[in-house]
Amino acid sequence: MLVLWGIRFFCFKLYESPKYLMGRGRDQEAVDVVHKVAEANGKQSSLTVDTLTTYKVEAAETTIDTSAKGALKRQLQKFDSGLIKSLFATRKLAWSTTVLIVIWGTSFQVLLVAWIRYLILFI
Repeated sequence: MLVLWGIRFFCFKLYESPKYLMGRGRDQEAVDVVHKVAEANGKQSSLTVDTLTTYKVEAAETTIDTSAKGALKRQLQKFDSGLIKSLFATRKLAWSTTVLIVIWGTSFQVLLVAWIRYLILFI
């Protein structure tokens, strides 16, 4: 493990995330990191600080609800009920899906009860 750590430490350069740098107001460093990563991948980036700040201003104009309720709403907007409906499309699929849900639910309950008993008895 020490050899692998040494290889990582001496052979690879890990850069800070551009998103993190932008969040701290270090836009020039974020652009530099993007250029270095593109160069390491054999590509060339045309990103400049001016274009980055233009996109940041556009993104800042839209307000996002960062509460837990807002995050849940955003995730539910992505939800596609067609995926669930397809599990119950035919009688056979509905039956097998229901059986699997019951089996997994039951085994989860058994494990949960066993874990709670373990905590009560041994702790």
